[in-house]
Amino acid sequence: MVVRPLKGQGAFNDVMRSGRRTTSGPLSLTAAFSADRSSVETLNCGVTIGKRTAKRAVVRNRVKRLLREAIRQSIPIRSQALSRAGIHTVILVWRSAPQAPMLLRLADVRPHVAAALDQAISVCSRNA
Repeated sequence: MVVRPLKGQGAFNDVMRSGRRTTSGPLSLTAAFSADRSSVETLNCGVTIGKRTAKRAVVRNRVKRLLREAIRQSIPIRSQALSRAGIHTVILVWRSAPQAPMLLRLADVRPHVAAALDQAISVCSRNA
């Protein structure tokens, strides 16, 4: 499964409006899935953190980089399950400011991404 970036405010708004939302700790994941359950070869992925959550751009960029890497590492393991669930777009929203941003590591972010992806797969599989 190929991971591509989701670009454009309209694309983000469409997914946020019509997708299924799950949370894991400070991470909120919104997944859009197709009802026909066709085989999905590409996954569009968007990452965001609000200015109200983290005031400094350095912190926001660090969290975004960590989220992108965590999703890149988690997708190959779950690619078949994502395809079966029909998930074609995922948006990750980090909703709390890290206490010490420079001490935030990939090992801290990866479990939240994995748990949110697993929840999204189960929710989208049930809602056929």
